[in-house]
Amino acid sequence: MRAVILGGAGKIGRAIAWDLITGPDPAEEVIVADLDEAAAAEIARGLGTRARAAFCDLTDVDRTARLLHGADVCVNAAQYDFNLQAMQACLEAGVPYLDLGGLFHMTRRQLALDGDFRSRGLLAILGIGSCPGLSNVQAAYLAAQLDRVERLRIYNGSTPPEAGQLTWGYSIRTILDEIAMRPVVFEEGVFVEKEPLSGEEFYLFREPIGWQKVHLSLHSEVATLPLTYAEKGLRECFFKITFFGLGEESVRRLKFLVDLGLADREPIVVPDAEKGSSGVRVRPRDVLVALLRRRPLAPEGSISGFKDVATEAWGWRDGRPVRLRVDTVAGPQAHFGGSGGTMLVAVPAAEVARWVARGEIAQRGVLPPEQVVEPRRLFQALAVRGAWTERTIMELVE
Repeated sequence: MRAVILGGAGKIGRAIAWDLITGPDPAEEVIVADLDEAAAAEIARGLGTRARAAFCDLTDVDRTARLLHGADVCVNAAQYDFNLQAMQACLEAGVPYLDLGGLFHMTRRQLALDGDFRSRGLLAILGIGSCPGLSNVQAAYLAAQLDRVERLRIYNGSTPPEAGQLTWGYSIRTILDEIAMRPVVFEEGVFVEKEPLSGEEFYLFREPIGWQKVHLSLHSEVATLPLTYAEKGLRECFFKITFFGLGEESVRRLKFLVDLGLADREPIVVPDAEKGSSGVRVRPRDVLVALLRRRPLAPEGSISGFKDVATEAWGWRDGRPVRLRVDTVAGPQAHFGGSGGTMLVAVPAAEVARWVARGEIAQRGVLPPEQVVEPRRLFQALAVRGAWTERTIMELVE
């Protein structure tokens, strides 16, 4: 198998590369492709002779397509803003595509490429990390056990960081979008926008996470699950998370900066008062991200690194109301940067990439994970890496 990882120098990209090379049925070649070629080269050196680095600018679709030519699969771990360009490059190169999600609106735009991928005989799986990805597959696992599904509720929980720490497990730019953008929920059979960080409740996750406060967030599961399970009667679907793994205090501070406009994407002119010049054009978001990245990293071992992805399905089976729940839990993982959360993102992407490269998924087109990924097989792959999955059945005793 020859795999190309776009955005491979990022935290998640390098974890996917590591699993592709060291996991079951290791890849013959993994290309770590990134705009930062020096960082990609450093990662490739650490992965051994079967990894190599490449420069990749996703705004140059033709050049990206040339890089992808001859690959068995492309895993896009780059910033979700570039998902459409990555898909266009895969179409040009004739390579199957996987990514880690698109925050609802991008996912909806990507689904419009279904006909293009079908006409080329290619498969694209949208959002095959932990959330989205594992969460979608959990929903499919539960929905298959019910005659009618009325509600799907997804909860993403993690052990909070130590007081005062500000460190993130995935793209800080994506987290800023999740703080700023209005989450979409499926409510009474209709898609509805809510206020950012609203819908707070306490939810009991598996130990050692326990009770944690969660809130709504804009996510890709809500973009596809109501469509997939419309015929089963789905009326409600939402996604909630424990402050993006940052801790409530840190997110409240970031929300204040977002409300001030420091996460805005459009450039502004900043006068230089000291030099008396008319100023320079800057994007507030670029300044904020640069300042956040100047902060020292949390010391190794300071975060316990437990993650629990929990999905609930409320519905009917054999004429009786049933509530099902499935949890997939992972603890600290040395090979995944000490985080069970990173493992739960990287392994689904790497494992499903193997299946796609080997031609083990028959469907073609642009599809969400709940329609193409066999749940038990994914749960078993995660178990090999140290995660565990549990099902809970709640029904009336007669």
